[in-house]
Amino acid sequence: MRARAYPLVWRVVAGVLVAVSRGSLPIILLLVMTASDPPVTPPVLFVLVTVLAGVPGVAAWLIGRAFAAQVEARSDGLVIRRVGWHLEVPWPAITQIIPWVVPLPGVGLSFRLGSGRRLPCSVEVEDPAVLLAELAERGGVAAAGVAAAHPAVGFGRARATVGRRRWYHWMGRFPLFALLPTGVLFNAHQHIAYGGLLGQYYLFGLQAYLRTFAVYWATVTIYVVLYAAVLRGVAEAIAWIVAWAAPRFAVPVRRAVETAGQILYYGGVPLLLALRFLA
Repeated sequence: MRARAYPLVWRVVAGVLVAVSRGSLPIILLLVMTASDPPVTPPVLFVLVTVLAGVPGVAAWLIGRAFAAQVEARSDGLVIRRVGWHLEVPWPAITQIIPWVVPLPGVGLSFRLGSGRRLPCSVEVEDPAVLLAELAERGGVAAAGVAAAHPAVGFGRARATVGRRRWYHWMGRFPLFALLPTGVLFNAHQHIAYGGLLGQYYLFGLQAYLRTFAVYWATVTIYVVLYAAVLRGVAEAIAWIVAWAAPRFAVPVRRAVETAGQILYYGGVPLLLALRFLA
């Protein structure tokens, strides 16, 4: 099973970086909506997103790559391997499995041994319920059954049912989808500033025309990312609360909030664009 095996310090560092990266996006959107003197211009917006979201996000990703690991439940014990590092733990030595209450940098598990000490690393996995099932079935680890009933595991299980998005999903969701509002706004700008869709091209040439379009496209792409970040934050908060308050509803509520998020995103962007011209 693919995983990330974090020492405690690096898990905290990666978690803080992920929190800063994702938490800064709604704050930037709020700043864009409220700042008027001076307003948040595209160059300032690019810097804010790069410094507050991009850099921490990339740093967290690099840390995750550095601690990428393989977790295997063998007949004699748990094996955790990463480049240059190997750990084997006999089944009887595992006395407690502790799910991460706060799912940062992801959903994961920590292990406590019979001596009272914790393993030198905690394991982040996409679906901790699958790993716990392996531990219970192959190793007979009683603590796995206890951990499987933990709300944090239910949260991870529900999130895993949605499936992971690949890079082409993100490309279609953000830059490609942003072409729709970009086209509308760019067309309006060209008519207002230059008297027609090709006005800037006729006056200043193709390079200036394409540069303006690129700035509009990049700016709108960032706007839809900020909007999606707000929807994602609300969805994750609802799913997390339900996983703790009513665990048996974790999966259906997760699916419901994901569906609602898709509707609000793909339907909300055109609606907000229409309101901009009607206001």
